[in-house]
Amino acid sequence: MSVSVIIPCSLKNWFGDSEQAFCEGETIGECIDDLDNKFPGFKSKVFDEKGEINRSVMIFLDGQNLQLLNGLASTVKDGDEVSIIPFAAGG
Repeated sequence: MSVSVIIPCSLKNWFGDSEQAFCEGETIGECIDDLDNKFPGFKSKVFDEKGEINRSVMIFLDGQNLQLLNGLASTVKDGDEVSIIPFAAGG
C-alpha cells in the first residue's frame, strides 16, 4: 500500500531534499518504520526516548491529527496522505 508523505520545506533535509516521499504499511506506525528504513535516522527525529511522537512535530493523516485518531495504530490505505508538521518557535 503506497502512502504519500508531504514534506514541508523545513524538513526536506530529512528526506534528501525531497518535497514528497512514499512509504508502505498498513498502519502509520508501519509507514514510519518504512520511512526510517529509507531515510535512516528519521524515526529518532520524530520520536522521543519513550517512543512517543516528539512534541515538536505533529503528524496528520488525510488532514486529521493523528492524536485524534488511533495514533500509530491508525490504519492507512493506498493513496492516503501523511503530513509531518514541525512547530515553529520564534521570539
